[in-house]
Parts: sequence; C-alpha cells; structure tokens
Amino acid sequence: MLRTHDLVQLATQYRERRVLTVYLHTAVTDPAAQRIWEVELEHALEPLRRRIADADHGEREDFYAAVALLRQWLVSERASLGAPGVVLAVAPREVLFATATATAVPNTAQWGYGVFLAPLLHDVSLGAPSAVLVVDLQLARLCRFTPPRHLETFETLESDAVEKLGDVEHRLGAGRSNMGRGTRGGTAADVAERTLETGRDRLYARAIERATDLAGAHGWIVIGGTTRSVAAARALVPTRLHDRLIALDHLDVQSGDSAIAAAVAAAINEREGARDQETVREIIEEFGARGRGVIGLEATRAMLERESVADLLLSERFVSGHPQVADELLDRALGQGATVRQVHGEAASAVDREADGVAARLRYPISANPPTETSS
Repeated sequence: MLRTHDLVQLATQYRERRVLTVYLHTAVTDPAAQRIWEVELEHALEPLRRRIADADHGEREDFYAAVALLRQWLVSERASLGAPGVVLAVAPREVLFATATATAVPNTAQWGYGVFLAPLLHDVSLGAPSAVLVVDLQLARLCRFTPPRHLETFETLESDAVEKLGDVEHRLGAGRSNMGRGTRGGTAADVAERTLETGRDRLYARAIERATDLAGAHGWIVIGGTTRSVAAARALVPTRLHDRLIALDHLDVQSGDSAIAAAVAAAINEREGARDQETVREIIEEFGARGRGVIGLEATRAMLERESVADLLLSERFVSGHPQVADELLDRALGQGATVRQVHGEAASAVDREADGVAARLRYPISANPPTETSS
C-alpha cells in the first residue's frame, strides 16, 4: 500500500523527466466488460497524441517510445491486472514505477514532466495499517488491518492460566468435591477465578505490546471481543496510546476474517471521519480569526507559494473534478514537506461548501509575517 513518503519520492525523483503516467481500472466484475480498460486506455491516449503532434521531434519520439514500452509491459505483466487498479509511470526507455492500487482508479493517461499523482491521493489517504486484537478469556488473536478491508492474522496467543489452574487444583487436593471448600483467602472457586484473571491480564499485556509494535507510529490499535474482555484489555493500554485506541465489544475471537475486517473498517472510517470533520472545523475557524487556517483555491495557492502550508486538505469532488489542479497543489505541498489528505463524507461536504474543495492548516497565522532565519 502506498504511503505519503512514496508520493514524495515520486514527486521529487522524476520531476525533471518526461513521464507517461497511466491509470487503469482493471477490476471489473461484469464478464462482458473485462477488457473495457483497453478501449478506455486508447481513448485516454488519443488526446495526448493530438497534443504531441505540435511538439518538437525529440518530444514526439519520447512519447511514442513511452507508449511502446507501456504496451510491452501490459503484454508481459497482464497477470498483475487483477487488482482494483494499476498505475504505471513510463519514461521513454524504462518503466519508472508500477504498482497495484488498493481501490479503483479512473482510466486515464497524462504526459509531461513528472509523475501525475492526483489519482493516488485517495489510496494514500486511507491511512496506515492498524493492529487488531480480538480477545477472550484465554486467547488473543493479533491481526494487521490494511485499508480498505484486508485482514491478515499474525499470531494467536494463549493464556497460561489453564496450566497454572491445574497446579492450583493439585495443591488444593484437586477434585470436584474440593472446589467448593473453604481455603485460606477464599474458596477454591475464588482462587480459580483469580488465577484465570491473572493469566488473562498477562496474556493481554503481551498482546497489547505486540499490537503496539505492529501498529507502528500512526496505525490504530483496535481491540474487539466481549464487553468484559475488551474492558480488561483497554485497562492495560498505556495512556499515551489512548487517542489511537478503538474498542469493539461485539466481536468473537473465532469470527471469520471478512466479518472482522468489515467491523474494523467501519469503526476506523467513523473515527477518521470524525477527526477530519474536526480538522476542517478548526481550519475554517482559524481562517475566520486570521489564524493558522486558509480556505479556497487561490488563497491556498498563495500560501503554498510562501511555503506556509503544514497540512493540505482536498475533497473527493475537487480531486475528481479538477485532477490537474489537484496534482499541481499536491506537488507543491509535498515539495515543502506538508501532509496532504483527501477527505470524504461530512468533512468533504464541509470543505466543498465552505472552501470550494480546498483548505489548509498553516505553519503560522495569516496575520503574521513568514518567519525569518536569524543568525547569532
């Protein structure tokens, strides 16, 4: 799955090279339309051919060499076209970049300096892989969730409580008739319950430590299970991770991958949607107060020229309706170290309604002058 650093690399590494960038929507369920992308690719290339007709001889040769190499790649790598989408960046004599996309992309082609990146913004904005723990009293199933809905089980951890419980029963004179007798510190049943809970907590502590490593610096940590199990696991999560924690108290450790993936996807989308809404609200309020926010295309462009943008937000409708402009903004933002995100749902509606699809958080307030370096 592509990340922001991949876009940064693509934006900077090939900026001075002529590149044919091609997006193919290859995942088609209707058998009658399985090869429709080939027809649409030809339609996408045709305006480029017309435009290149007036270019100098060297550029025309470069373009047609890139098209020929593209066709060779499609013949040799046809088996890889089962993904929802495919993106290729082709120079006159080499394929610079080729990868599957996690979601569908439009069939389109662009020719010019640098890689055309705007359609990739949707994939990059899906978020980082997350860790998923589904727990019960004796098991903890650790999975990695990769948006939009891919779940991979890494390992299943088991409690050592059953073995320890056997030791306890043996010391108490194990037997059904003895489990209700009084002991120092409570009945045998009380001791058994405490043993199970202690083993559960040890299990959860190990699982949470591994989940934290799996989630990395940016992924969510999702804990699912019964209400009681989730509450016990949540209590062991370090405070510093609470803002990345999602609890789902209606999952079973034996649930199938598709059921877990669907529940996790819905929960993450809800949390990220709420986060995006809050960010958009803050930017709009900051803009009104002449603070660290700006809205609208031209105002955002001006801030990008001053290298003042920290976070750029584009709506889905803006990216799909103005791909070339979106690509220009994306390239400038990445070039100055800003983060870029395509928002959806209510957040996108707010950006469209209040900011014509473009908003940005700034490095410093609008009312302030750009910071200048001082020498000591």
